[in-house]
Amino acid sequence: MALLARALAERGHSVAHIIFQPTEPTTLTYPVTLVNREQRSASRRRIVRGLLEARTIWRALRAADAAVVVLRSASPVVGLVALYCRLRRRILIFSSSNISDFTLERMSSRWTKLAYRLGLRFVTAVVVQSEDQRLLARQKLPFLPRVVHIPSLADAIPRQPGASPPPDTFLWFGRTVPEKQPLRYVELARSLPEARFTMIPTDVGLYPQLHSEIEAAARAAPNLVILEPLPHEQLSQLIAHSVAVVNTSTLEGMPNAFLEAWLAGVPVLTYEFDPDGVVAGRSLGVAAGASWNRFVAGARELWESRSEREEIARRVRAHVAETHSVEAVGARWGALIEELQRDL
Repeated sequence: MALLARALAERGHSVAHIIFQPTEPTTLTYPVTLVNREQRSASRRRIVRGLLEARTIWRALRAADAAVVVLRSASPVVGLVALYCRLRRRILIFSSSNISDFTLERMSSRWTKLAYRLGLRFVTAVVVQSEDQRLLARQKLPFLPRVVHIPSLADAIPRQPGASPPPDTFLWFGRTVPEKQPLRYVELARSLPEARFTMIPTDVGLYPQLHSEIEAAARAAPNLVILEPLPHEQLSQLIAHSVAVVNTSTLEGMPNAFLEAWLAGVPVLTYEFDPDGVVAGRSLGVAAGASWNRFVAGARELWESRSEREEIARRVRAHVAETHSVEAVGARWGALIEELQRDL
């Protein structure tokens, strides 16, 4: 969303971005109005906490006072923001971040689903990250007024001068949640003892039992190193030195890990998820199609060819520059917003 705010601002739009108060503020290089919303209520009473949060969001929307509101990810907040936009005659664009925004398996409460689905009925448009998502949205939520495919944004990483050290490890990083299937990565390391593997589990407190299982399984894989979460700059350096960034998830949108890898000239190895078949179709790494044998074989191929990847580095960088650059994607967002404003 920060990249989108920047892209729209650079195209001449007046942009406000609603954020929590940053703990380490930085100076922006583009003209965006930051609207600092209040922190979430600490009340133990769920209803009180929900009402206070709704008031906070409403106040932030009113302070931003935007003609077009862009809201990302599925939650009951969509219902609240849709009500605000309806009453204030504002345009509301919902931006999906995951296929679960349309399959709803992450929403356990029927009241949460009700508020979310009700909000979607009043959006002006829904932006999805792939054609696969567009078809899924139409199938699961046929009442959506308009569904538009606009790729995710990725910002170019300045390349360091001089020769880079040879890639020497696979890399998996992500939240420690069941849908990410982190134990598959541990099993991959055990299946390929000649290779090296690095893992960075985050949000380990969400499922402590799963994290314990990862640590226990990793003890049987001496070629696997588990690291604590890293600052983004250090993570980017680790990505750049990786053989491949590995994905084992069942639920994704357009994984940021894919974009980070391609920006660095690094292929991906994905067990199951391949939006629009782009990894396989454009040879941006290895897509195993949920085949364990292909997953292991793909890892072995990438490991054995790790010192000869100039061609794939050129290919993945060209793809992300063509499809996901701030300029290209910002132009598509800008065109959509201008069209919706004309039609209002």
